[in-house]
Amino acid sequence: MPFFLAHGGVQTLTEALMRELANLGVEVEPERWWDDRQQGDILQYIGRPPIANVQAARQKGFKVVVIDYLGQTASRGFTRLLMQRCIMNTARRMLPAAFLQRLSWDVYREADALVYLVEHEWETAKYLFGAPVGRGHIIPLGLDSGALEQLAKPQAEQDYLVCMATLYPVKNSILLARAAQLARTPVVFLGKPFSTNDPYFLEFKKLVDERTVRYPGFAGGEEKYRWLRGARGFVMLSQFESGSIAIYEAAAAGLPLLLSDLAWATKAFGHVAAAKFVGLGQPETIAPALKVFYNQAHRQPTPVFPVLTWRQVAERYLEVYRKLLGGS
Repeated sequence: MPFFLAHGGVQTLTEALMRELANLGVEVEPERWWDDRQQGDILQYIGRPPIANVQAARQKGFKVVVIDYLGQTASRGFTRLLMQRCIMNTARRMLPAAFLQRLSWDVYREADALVYLVEHEWETAKYLFGAPVGRGHIIPLGLDSGALEQLAKPQAEQDYLVCMATLYPVKNSILLARAAQLARTPVVFLGKPFSTNDPYFLEFKKLVDERTVRYPGFAGGEEKYRWLRGARGFVMLSQFESGSIAIYEAAAAGLPLLLSDLAWATKAFGHVAAAKFVGLGQPETIAPALKVFYNQAHRQPTPVFPVLTWRQVAERYLEVYRKLLGGS
C-alpha cells in the first residue's frame, strides 16, 4: 500500500530500516520498477510479494528477503488454522497453476529468508505455508534512541489511560470509547484516521466528550511523549497486530498494558508481567475490566519489556543479509 494512501507501522519500519542500514554503510534504495538498469544484491520486500517477482529476482541473482505480516492469520484458533491448511492443500491439487500463482503461497518456499516481528507468526508460517525451518528469523521492532530517552523521563502521573492507534475498525476505537464511557474511565486517544471522511472516524468523533473519551488529535514527537509519560497505563483492543510500534513506545515509557485477549497479544506479550488481557465483546463486558485496570495501573520507572533501538534492529537485518551473501 502506498504510504500516501495508508500511514502506519509499515511506513515507520521501512523508513527506519532504510535510514539505519545506510548509517551502517549499506547502499539502500527503493525498488525503481520503471528502471531496468537498477542493480543490487538483496531484494527486500515488506509484505508478501507476487511469486513471479521472487522467481524472476532469483533468476537474476538477487537474494530475496521478505518481512511477512501474519497478525490476522496467526490470531486464528487451531481449528480454523487446521481447516485453512486442509483447504489450501486441496486447492493446490485442484486449482490451475495460474490461479495459485496469484495467491503467492509459494513465496514462503522460494524466498531466501523470511523475517517475522514475533515468534508465533513464524510458527504459523511453518504450519500453514510449509515455510522451511532454516529460513525464518525473528527481528522485533525498535525505536529511535532519542525516543527511548524521552520516554524514560520522569513526569507526574495524570488521570487517564492512553490508546495510540490509527482510528479505524481493526483497532476497535469505537468499542473502546463506548467501554470507557460505561466505565467512566478516562481514555486519551492519540492517532488519526486514514481519511477524515471515513464514516467510522465520524462515528468515533460523536463519542468524544473530553471527559472519558478525550481526543486531542494526532500527536507526534515531544507532545506524544508527554501524553505517554503522563498516563497511568496503555490500552489497545485491536482485532490483530504484528508487533505494534505503539505498544513498544508504551512499554518504553513504563506503562502497564491492557490488550485484547487474542493470540496476537497473548502469545507476543503474555510473558510481560505488566500486561493484562480482556476478551473482545460488547462494551458492557469490557467496561469492568477497563475500570479495574485503570484503578490498578501506574507507570513504572523502567520499561515493562526491553526495547531495541532501530540501529540494533538494522544490525540484525544486516546479519541476515551477510549470511545470505556468504559472510561478505
